[in-house]
Amino acid sequence: MSSNLRVSYVSAAGPALDLVTGTTLTDTRIRAIHAVGIGQFIVVGTSVDPFGSTIGGIIKFDLTSINDVSYQEFTGGIRMSGKVSVTVPTSSSMTIYYG
Repeated sequence: MSSNLRVSYVSAAGPALDLVTGTTLTDTRIRAIHAVGIGQFIVVGTSVDPFGSTIGGIIKFDLTSINDVSYQEFTGGIRMSGKVSVTVPTSSSMTIYYG
């Protein structure tokens, strides 16, 4: 199975935007993440079912020291439904590979 991998770079809380087009990531698969910084990193799909429950995927992890760098690959990708929202700590950044 082939896919076209695209990139989003995030350095503040809010929607994840495509690096080239500037469009918001929506209904996609997260293939890998590279994060730098100290604190809690959260990537969440914001789709909501008819009962009001969030059904988008969630990726959540912590980095605890200034030397921490995290690169995570997800075989097959993690499905994100709806717009992809990202929270990164102050003075931190995250690169999202998706598609």
